[in-house]
Amino acid sequence: MKYTAILALMLAVPMALLVAAPKNSAVTFAETVTVNGTQIPPGNYHVEWQGTGATVEASILQGKQVVASAPATLVNAKTNYDGAVETTEGPNSSKILQAIDWSNQSLRFDQANTSSPSTGSAGAAE
Repeated sequence: MKYTAILALMLAVPMALLVAAPKNSAVTFAETVTVNGTQIPPGNYHVEWQGTGATVEASILQGKQVVASAPATLVNAKTNYDGAVETTEGPNSSKILQAIDWSNQSLRFDQANTSSPSTGSAGAAE
């Protein structure tokens, strides 16, 4: 009985660490995008998100430096894209990041948009 309890504890700790570990993926911005008021220049970035369920906190990193963070909704569903970027036109023709789509999931950014509803792409598609 004592060994069963120890074995259960040994299995539970790694599982808890897996659940708490941040999820991440890569993205390339072909043009400057705005995330939570921060302009991010074109380039290759790493996106990490933390949280349980659909509501997460997403951070965009260049190297180990966080360049922007924003609340987002994680949608686990297959898409026809891998690294596609969805934007909406903001003030002064800026591009406000709305979503990043990968082959098996999407991050939808919960940003207030006070601009026109037209959409565009600022990253790789298909």
